[in-house]
Amino acid sequence: MKKNNLRFSVIATVLLCPLSVHALEPLSEQELSTVQGRDGVTIGLEVPQTGAITAEQIRWEVDNGQVDGNSDSLQNHIIIGGTDLDSSQFIIKPIDLDGTAASQALEFSLAIDAYTNDLGTTDTADDRPGLGIDATWNRMRLQMDSLSVTDTTRSFGAVALDAGGRFAVFGDGGFANTSTDQARVIVNVGDINNASPDPNTWALGEPGRLFYRMGPPGSAEVQLDNLGFLFDMHQGTVGVNNDGIVVSSAPGSRTDLNLTFDIYANVSGSAFQFNAQSIPMLLFGWRGGIDNFDLQLLPQGTWLPGSGAFTQGLTASLGFDLADNFQFVIGEARQESTGNQGQTYLEFTQPVSMPASLGQVRKDLEFGYLTLDTVSASHQSVGGLCFGGANSYGSSPSSCTSSTGGVLPTELLEIAPSDTGLAIINREWGLHAYSSKVVYRDGVSAANNVDEGWALIYTLGDLSTNWYLYPQSGNGTSRNSPGFTMDALVAIQTEGGADANGRPDRMRWENGTHLMIGDTDFETPYHDPLNPTADGLAIGLMGADLLFATNDMGVGLSLGDGLNLSSNETRIQLRGMFGGGDVPKMESPVYGSYIDLNLEMDDFFFKLFPSFSGDAINFGGFLSFTRLNDISGREIAGHDDGTYISFAEPNLNKLDVDVRLADIRGDIEIPAESILVGGGGTINLLSATEEGRPKLRIETNMNVGSLACKPGNRSGTSCAAGGEGDPLMIGQLEFGGKDLGSMIIPAARIYTSVTLEQQNP
Repeated sequence: MKKNNLRFSVIATVLLCPLSVHALEPLSEQELSTVQGRDGVTIGLEVPQTGAITAEQIRWEVDNGQVDGNSDSLQNHIIIGGTDLDSSQFIIKPIDLDGTAASQALEFSLAIDAYTNDLGTTDTADDRPGLGIDATWNRMRLQMDSLSVTDTTRSFGAVALDAGGRFAVFGDGGFANTSTDQARVIVNVGDINNASPDPNTWALGEPGRLFYRMGPPGSAEVQLDNLGFLFDMHQGTVGVNNDGIVVSSAPGSRTDLNLTFDIYANVSGSAFQFNAQSIPMLLFGWRGGIDNFDLQLLPQGTWLPGSGAFTQGLTASLGFDLADNFQFVIGEARQESTGNQGQTYLEFTQPVSMPASLGQVRKDLEFGYLTLDTVSASHQSVGGLCFGGANSYGSSPSSCTSSTGGVLPTELLEIAPSDTGLAIINREWGLHAYSSKVVYRDGVSAANNVDEGWALIYTLGDLSTNWYLYPQSGNGTSRNSPGFTMDALVAIQTEGGADANGRPDRMRWENGTHLMIGDTDFETPYHDPLNPTADGLAIGLMGADLLFATNDMGVGLSLGDGLNLSSNETRIQLRGMFGGGDVPKMESPVYGSYIDLNLEMDDFFFKLFPSFSGDAINFGGFLSFTRLNDISGREIAGHDDGTYISFAEPNLNKLDVDVRLADIRGDIEIPAESILVGGGGTINLLSATEEGRPKLRIETNMNVGSLACKPGNRSGTSCAAGGEGDPLMIGQLEFGGKDLGSMIIPAARIYTSVTLEQQNP
């Protein structure tokens, strides 16, 4: 029972109508529906349908008056909007569903309620006071015409969010008490109905839309349609302590999470509107239950090398386990005009946690530290990343200590900030669970739905990154006019060494990075009939490491090139043991070969765009292989062998016994002329209605050597004179370190097709 301490109602002069205020103990949906606005204070705000709330500029100032170890100023400003010299603003206004002028006013309501939580004991002295706030608003547009750092003449672009929503916090033991666990938090954008814990029943009452463009109004846009975000922690702790804000779920309680959206490309036309020119690309998202949720928001930014002192900024630490019903969904964005489900998509579900027999305490998904700060070329950054070694939060290593017992080499890579922009720093991230079941949902008929015991294993042992994002004055329409540029270092690694026989130790499996597919219909010796997909057989890359490093990469968005990335200094390395065995315990592994692929490029260009019909995703690009260590002034350290691929014995103590194609140089093109014409690469989910059984097909056409055409020189099927690519040369063919000669491919065309389809019954 609830005993209200506050028994009056105040209606503000701008109040349009009363809104329900939710007083609760552990909070049932029925109780929430019976508490009325008179229980507390309700404040309403109306914006007329032709009106708006505007701000010329919103500024977040960081590190005012602070200096680094070199006495250089750390001060910067994150700015939303513009200045009195331009038309850029921050705007909140009512909007209609299609993005046109509103037909109704924007109504914002804030309800505040004081109450007492009855904890169910006979002594009323045990009851605790609580304070709740509940904010709701109907469909509105939140628009940022510009997002910049210090210099308002350079921007990341413009963003608009159209949605209604709700934000509610119901405190326990006050409003922000970290010693109680009967609080509740609700964030709901898209009016998602999660009355049932089954995510397949969740429906969006009023889907949101998000728009992003790099150029002026009418430029190409990325659009997220059917956007829904829900975080509903039914019971837990919400409070503030010495470290910052704490949100954590109570043991055994329910927390619902949904983030789903359809990705569209709008090549040109009306600004921030969803219309006939919006081309569907992809359905993407996560939804379902999560357990043991824990979030901390810390008022600190990056750290300074040497002293380790933290600057001003914001850091979040987050972790949770995946409930049995948690899903990853991916598929078609197109809404079907017939049928009972609307979209064809794949649902990866029934997560299985990796074993933890070594006694480690961890969650399925861990975001150890995520830091948002600013950076400038004139002041110090956090330093580099160790590839093959550990990367700790708050540490700027001057050298690397091996995290693999010395079986793999270590490298310290660093890219110094080259401009003023945002710094996004990640440390100690990991994903330690995988889906054990795939459900195909047909967009035309539920009779074509298929359940398969397939495992998609993409665990991440340890993920650390440095991202420096620099706004630019360009509009994203060409490589010479990017919307923004970035420097990036990404290291996804596996910790652990090997035994005396070179076999990977247990840590490399339990805490490792694995990229595998599996059959969970297979029964292992530890099969559980009550959980039939919790075990099986899998094959792929085990104990893998992935490195991505790029310097001054331009990011563009345009009609001709879609979403595109370009850089003159990029390195990608992927290595790991190819093998297989029983999952999840891997008690009887079988190892085939240790594979090491290192790509170093002095011209990297990749673009992603929809097919004109909207039934597939096209991609294209250009890769010019080289040896980065030969480039004067380069910032990314390369390997002595440059670009290479190696196949070694399945023995971590004998990785030098390998077949190696080293010092690879030359050009490969995946032709892609225009977003409206198509490209050399296609990703297509073929429905059961079309093909008789569902299929996922990835096709690629590649031009090699002189048949490749350097970016900017292709017109249709022709390449401008002098724009032809360089022959593909393998400078060193080695076996066990001994040089066997070289190879050259003057010109070639290569076609590949990979199709994943349902097994025969």
